[in-house]
Amino acid sequence: MFADMPSHHEKYFYAPCSKNCHPMIRALRVLGWDKVNTIEEGRLIFSHKQANEFHDELKSWQRFNHISNSEAWHDLTMQTAGWKAYTTKTGKWPYFVPESYSLNRDEDRKALSIRIKSGLKENWSVIQEGDKDEAHTITHLAAGSKELFLFSKNQIGSIKNKKKIDATILQSFVCNPLTWKKRKIAIRSFWMIASMDPLIVLYQDGYARHGYSDSNLFKTTKDYYEAPLPRFEEEMLRPYVRGRGRRKFNKDIQKQPLAHIRSQLKESIATLVDAFRSPTTFQPSKLAEDGFAYYVTDSYLDEDLNIWLAKAYNETKIPEDRYFLLETNHNVFYGMGKVLTEIWEKQARGESILPLQHGNGWQLVYAADNSDDNKWMYQYIGYERKVKRSCRIRLIDKDTEEVEYHGEEVMKSR
Repeated sequence: MFADMPSHHEKYFYAPCSKNCHPMIRALRVLGWDKVNTIEEGRLIFSHKQANEFHDELKSWQRFNHISNSEAWHDLTMQTAGWKAYTTKTGKWPYFVPESYSLNRDEDRKALSIRIKSGLKENWSVIQEGDKDEAHTITHLAAGSKELFLFSKNQIGSIKNKKKIDATILQSFVCNPLTWKKRKIAIRSFWMIASMDPLIVLYQDGYARHGYSDSNLFKTTKDYYEAPLPRFEEEMLRPYVRGRGRRKFNKDIQKQPLAHIRSQLKESIATLVDAFRSPTTFQPSKLAEDGFAYYVTDSYLDEDLNIWLAKAYNETKIPEDRYFLLETNHNVFYGMGKVLTEIWEKQARGESILPLQHGNGWQLVYAADNSDDNKWMYQYIGYERKVKRSCRIRLIDKDTEEVEYHGEEVMKSR
């Protein structure tokens, strides 16, 4: 491996992007890498967006930070299909994914038709996926409402007439979400494919996001709040857990509520990788021997501190408008550079990659060779999710789609 790499190119990188790449560029420079002006010179190729033309230009010793076919989990329709296939394979629907139906897939529409005839007694959300970084449009349908009745009726009609309606996903509403000023709390997590041969996937803590519009995850309301997870634990999680008492949470969760959430996040990412791993995914560019990639997931919390996957992103903007985000980005990308350097040096020497000595906050959640017989994935041992409780929602404004949650507030004010 790396036999044909030109001398002195071990720490050359090429980054054809603007400020969205600055955190990675800063980290690589601190680690002693030099930025070059042409793709032919770079050992590490880092681009904010997927650049398909790069895949055909790479040499065996070059490493690009994007892989093909990531739409399999980035696109909600394809993601839903993937979860269905994984459930068929394993016999169990992932506990962190709400019940979902793709309204543009015949198989799902038939299953939904049977579901409707038995009665849609829960609350539901109709999700229309936005393009690229654009947010989803979400319409909530309360149980027993006229809106849900009309939706069910229209669905039955469209299925009979074999017509597709203007929507993407029907998803069960997450009951009793943990809220802040009547807004859901989302946890952003980072994960990285550090190697594709063998497949090695790592997790790192992200941050909490509160006060975002319910119908638009990217649109902030007048009052919103973001915080690193340790601060989120001290300011919100611990007071919340203490307020609910011993009947609600066991001693381990009372002592370390963030550890409980983190374990679910790690297992959700490991499961996502296992579900969408195939001969056409998690593969390097055509001519490169290996590659790497960086992703995020956004997950919601409910009152029982269960996480629910909202979306997995195959590319994301890297904000730095808060001081803690500067530190977060440094930890993410400095650690990424350390991990990649260690892996590539071990590959060059023909050594075993694991265990990693320089994780710098990155934690292993998945490792596998080309067969299913030799793989390891993180599991939250001893965790069993309880059956979710029922809840009520009431639509307030048809234009803004604001929703009143009949759940418990974490805190009444900042």
